[in-house]
Amino acid sequence: MGKTDPTKRVIKMKVTRYQLRKIIAEAMELDLEVGDVILTGRFKNKRTVVKKLGKDDLGQPTVNGMKLLSFRIEKLMPKEKWSKKSIEALEFADSVEKKK
Repeated sequence: MGKTDPTKRVIKMKVTRYQLRKIIAEAMELDLEVGDVILTGRFKNKRTVVKKLGKDDLGQPTVNGMKLLSFRIEKLMPKEKWSKKSIEALEFADSVEKKK
């Protein structure tokens, strides 16, 4: 084993899941306006004109009162609707932050 150069330092950082989520803030931008035409239906072959954009009771985007996505974005939902695993991860991250 050779000696390491003392002028070169390696800094190791530990990042929690909560901190990582804050760093990687993903944003979904929809370039959609009233009057646009979208394709809906099971096979995305039904032509629909956008009349109204909004959000449902879970905070998910809607077009003409119908859900826009076939999946749910958990961070947009109310906390009581989150999965048990996500709530536990958030509580763990908060407890780590309090210890600092």
